[in-house]
Amino acid sequence: MSVIRFLHTDALRLGSPIAGLAESPDWLRKVAASAVRMAVTNLIEAAVAGRCHLVYIAGRLTESDQDLDLVVSWLAGATAPLKDHGIRLALAGYSEAEFPALRRLDAFLIGPSQRLEGWSAGGDRIDFAITERALPARAGSLAIECATMSTMRPHADLAYLAVPAIQASALTNSFDGVASAFDRHLRLSAGCPQALQSTERGAFGCQIVEADLMRQSLTSRFTSTDVIRFSQELVTCRPGTTLAQLCDLIGERSRAIATSGRCTTVVEWVIDGQLSVTGGEALGEIDLLRTLRSHLHAGHSGAWPSRIRFSDNSLIELIGSHPIAVHEFAAVVRDRMTRSGRVSMAVLESGSNGLPIGGTSEAAVAVSLLRRAA
Repeated sequence: MSVIRFLHTDALRLGSPIAGLAESPDWLRKVAASAVRMAVTNLIEAAVAGRCHLVYIAGRLTESDQDLDLVVSWLAGATAPLKDHGIRLALAGYSEAEFPALRRLDAFLIGPSQRLEGWSAGGDRIDFAITERALPARAGSLAIECATMSTMRPHADLAYLAVPAIQASALTNSFDGVASAFDRHLRLSAGCPQALQSTERGAFGCQIVEADLMRQSLTSRFTSTDVIRFSQELVTCRPGTTLAQLCDLIGERSRAIATSGRCTTVVEWVIDGQLSVTGGEALGEIDLLRTLRSHLHAGHSGAWPSRIRFSDNSLIELIGSHPIAVHEFAAVVRDRMTRSGRVSMAVLESGSNGLPIGGTSEAAVAVSLLRRAA
C-alpha cells in the first residue's frame, strides 16, 4: 500500500464551555453542555469511516492545564475505537516536560523540534516514526510537521505542514472544499472540532489528508464535526414588507439552514430594507424574537434565532395615522443620522415616511414606546 490517510485537527478545547447561549431554551443548553465532547467523538468516527492510519492533533487538548488530567482520562476511553481499527494517535504542541501527563493515551508525542514520518512498510502496512527536523527525511516518505509561520518546508518527498488555528484554512472550510498539492507540499489549518462563541462562525471540523507515495500526490478535504454552529444571515426586505412577511421570510430561510447539516445553527439575523409598520405592531428585538421563536419551533428545525438587528440602511415606513409625537421623533432621528453621515439622503428619500433604524433596534423600540405614551 502506497497511500497514507490521516486526519488532522487542531486544538480540541475539551473542557471549555460554549458562550452566548444564556437566553436559549433548555434543550439547546443541554446540547451545548456536551457539544465539544460530541464534536471530538464525531472526529473519531470520521477517522474510522475514512479508513485513516493516523489522527494528528496539532493543538492542545485543553485551554486550561488544570483540565488536562480529566480530559486525558475521558479521551483515553473515547479513542478506544481508534485502537480497535489500528489507527494511531499523534499529539503535537506540547513540550517534553508535559509528556508524562499524556502517556496514558498511547500516542506519538511529538516535541517542538520533531516531526512525524510515515512510509509504506510493504503490503497493507504503514509505519510511522518520530525524527528530528534537522535530519533529512526518509526517501519515499511523508513528513508531517506542526508548523509556525517561520517553518520551512521539510526536506521530504511529500510534506504536510499543520498550522494550528481556530478555524480551517479559508479555501477548504466548506463541505466540498478540497486542497491539492501541486509541488508535493501542503500547508493547512484544520481548525477546532467545535466553535465556542458567536464570533466563531461557519463550519468547524478537521482535514482528511491522503498522501499517495507512488503517485507523489497529496490532497486534503475538509470534514465538519461540529454540533452547534454560529452564523450571521442577511435578510433583504423589499419596500412594503410587513412584520408578518418578515417572519415568514426568516422562517423559510431557517428551514433551509436546518436541512444543510446535522448540527444546530444559532443565527444572528441582520435585516436590511424597508419595513411597513402599523400602529399596533411592535418592532423591538425582544418582541420580534418572541414572535419568531413561537412560529418557528426552532428546536425541531435545527435553527435557533439568537438575535435580530437592523442594518444601517434599514427603514421603517409608518403606515396609517400616527400621533404627532411619533412624527416629531422621526424628524429628529432623520436629522441626527443625516448629520452623522450614517444614512445617505438617497436612502431617506426612498419613502416619505421612511425612518432610519440604524445598526440596532433602538429607534424601533422608541417608536413603539411613543405610540403607547401618546
